[in-house]
Amino acid sequence: MSPCIVVLTDFSLAAERARAYAAVLAGPLKAALHLVHVYIPAPITTEYGIVLPVMDPQYAPETLRSLKQIADALPVPATAEVLEADWPGAIGEALEKYHPLLVVAGFTDEEDWFSEWFGNRARPLAAQTGYPLLLVPEHLPDAALYLPQRLVLAIEDRPFRLEPPARAVAALLNALAVEIVAVTVLPAAESTGGWDGLRAAQQSGLAACMPQCGLHKVQSELPASGVLEAVGDLHADVVALLDQGHGWAHKLFRGSVIDYVLRHTRVPVLLLAAQLPAPVPELLPH
Repeated sequence: MSPCIVVLTDFSLAAERARAYAAVLAGPLKAALHLVHVYIPAPITTEYGIVLPVMDPQYAPETLRSLKQIADALPVPATAEVLEADWPGAIGEALEKYHPLLVVAGFTDEEDWFSEWFGNRARPLAAQTGYPLLLVPEHLPDAALYLPQRLVLAIEDRPFRLEPPARAVAALLNALAVEIVAVTVLPAAESTGGWDGLRAAQQSGLAACMPQCGLHKVQSELPASGVLEAVGDLHADVVALLDQGHGWAHKLFRGSVIDYVLRHTRVPVLLLAAQLPAPVPELLPH
């Protein structure tokens, strides 16, 4: 199967930035872009409480025509399709059909509920599907539409392994010859650490260069802001974060590094589905 990238798209500025950046990435690999628009019919509720879809017979064909015009204007081979299904079903259908090296979507840093539900609904897909997900900021400037040269991989100081679908992005990273630097954020009391995480990164299979991957340490009590500090200090073009699929309890009590970075960085964010070993319970004293 020829290499390809799936771009989840609509007609927003964030989606336009995602398409433009995906086209840049696809060039060196001669990968095709598949623009996928998910159409979820608006529900209504009857007096009996039954929710029925409102079908607009013109929406899908008109949207498809518009997307095909956009696809034809891209500088790389691209297709377009409109999937009329619920969000999980449509995403599963697209991934099963294309088996992409990468899924790309736009991201807005607005913090209203509508953006969170509709505009940024791709955010959980890395953990849900295992596929690598690249989120492109809505306000990525034209000057940033170039092939990335340095990627920062944020890690904790403990072992991890990437999910098999996440390693599909290796073909793209190898073709781009991206320099990858592992970054770990450590409090002052643990400043000598970081090596367990580095060994896991070197053995992760993320790219052919990983066995030679170096380690950059940031001393901070705040992991998310420490990652952003490293992105600036190293002049990184992309930041990669391990997505372990934590639920609401993790976000509530520990905060989400991923969400914080997405809100405050201006470089694309690559989410990689990963598993960390379960913590070993401490033995109670006799």
